Amino acid sequence: MSGSLEKTLRIPGYRLERELGSGATASAYLAIQESLERRVAVKIMAASLVADRSFCARFLREGRIIAQLTHPHVVTIYDIGVHRSWYYMAEEYLAGGTLSNRIRSGLSADQAMVILCEMASALGYAHERGFVHRDVKPANILFRDNGVSVLTDFGIARGNADSTRLTMTGWALGTPDYMSPEQTQGKAADARSDLYSLGIVLYEMLTGRRPYHSEDPFTTALMHLNKPVPQLPQAQSEFQPLLNRLLAKDPDERFANADALIDAVQARHVAPDTAVHRNRTDAAVPDRARGTKHARLPLPTRRQSVLLGGGLVILLATGVGYMLFQQAPAPSVPIDEADGRIAHGDPELSPAEAQPSPEVVQLLSIAEAHKSVERLVSPSGSNAMEVYRRVLDMDPDNRSATAGLQSIASTYEEKARESLRRGQLNTSLQYVEIGLEVVPDHAKLLELREQIARQPKPEDRILDLLRIAEAHLDLDRLIEPPGSNAADVYRHVLELDPFNVPALAGLEAIADLYAERASRQMQEGELQAGLDSVRAGLDVAPDHAGLRELHQDIRRRMP
Repeated sequence: MSGSLEKTLRIPGYRLERELGSGATASAYLAIQESLERRVAVKIMAASLVADRSFCARFLREGRIIAQLTHPHVVTIYDIGVHRSWYYMAEEYLAGGTLSNRIRSGLSADQAMVILCEMASALGYAHERGFVHRDVKPANILFRDNGVSVLTDFGIARGNADSTRLTMTGWALGTPDYMSPEQTQGKAADARSDLYSLGIVLYEMLTGRRPYHSEDPFTTALMHLNKPVPQLPQAQSEFQPLLNRLLAKDPDERFANADALIDAVQARHVAPDTAVHRNRTDAAVPDRARGTKHARLPLPTRRQSVLLGGGLVILLATGVGYMLFQQAPAPSVPIDEADGRIAHGDPELSPAEAQPSPEVVQLLSIAEAHKSVERLVSPSGSNAMEVYRRVLDMDPDNRSATAGLQSIASTYEEKARESLRRGQLNTSLQYVEIGLEVVPDHAKLLELREQIARQPKPEDRILDLLRIAEAHLDLDRLIEPPGSNAADVYRHVLELDPFNVPALAGLEAIADLYAERASRQMQEGELQAGLDSVRAGLDVAPDHAGLRELHQDIRRRMP
């Protein structure tokens, strides 16, 4: 299998052996790091996401976060970079499988307590350094061969001091089955949110099932907000006070931090001679699975179930199961102006029209929230178009839903016209077809489709531009003169076709040439010239791993 992989994927310094798993955002491979001949896991971001800068930034950011965390229960990262159009990350290969697999096989209460404390230790360490994981779940807890559990997948973690927002204001990321009530409402997540998620994991370890789950993610989120803390089976009832503290609806009623959780477990649920790892770098790794004697913890004060005062949007993100949530207030009047007469008691409207059902009102609120974050027709099962159609199934004459669909179609009309102005005919036509899927008889979209059909196709123009770029490369006109160089031409191609592989590869090739030039200049002692070459290459490919390494090497050598 290695040979077939090498024909399609080649990451310098790594020999890919086999695929370990894949998702919409990335695929993971077992590989050999050639310099050390050790097994590693190489995660490669999906090529379809290369043009999305936010995904690229998030992917690289995960590696940088993990690189700052050195802890026995946090996955070790070895390398991160970009080669051609492939964003990759090499990290510790964890051969012991996931916690999800072990839960299916069955865990004892003692084993669950050990894993709970190990994960609390890892989270506490990250929290002390300003990072909140925000996606704690069994699939992100893996094991080494010796049975030690390890926390992975910091792709949506966020530092307290990090000013870079990878998501829109008011959003939170995570997986619905494990998200805290405040996350589902789009509120800020802190260390206590991670502990809530860890509480869900604890329940699943003890019972083999998730406490709040539905095929409908909306319903799952509502359960976190409104359902009481789940009750453990009688045989495990001694752990109920611990679970109550972890899953309290109000964050103030949970454990204040991971150390407090560990202290509670050690004092009440772990034998006195069992060492529990603390969130300090000099602490010892915990002893494994010893005998335990359990005592009851006092029940915390619990507030009444949180009532959902407004609609909740759960948007399925591409990738490894990430979910996006945002709270949307329930409308006090109908959403669309076309229904404004209802609020004023227009006598022409029937009582049924004047008083839509609570479910319809909530669905309209949800659809509007989807629209506000541009989840118009995707992801499947969680977008504005589908919610409006659901309303029309219940109430075929609902004007707000009809106007909502028209609004979505008009949005795609605007996108199509803007792409057409930029000469991006294929993109423009794609927007038109999406809009017509929403409203098939949308007059302006139908007219625009005819207009695009009369335009000359861009394929020939792109081929001409690629030939021109190749000619510039042959003449070593990489970034100069302005307006007539290979880099500028490749960028022009990407304006016409954002996913054009030859153009993406061309920019990467230019960066490779500057890396070779800078390396040669550094070896010849021309440090300033080498630094200038590095900077020129980074202007073309800002995330080029080789250039970044050269930049550091040259700066260290410069006086």
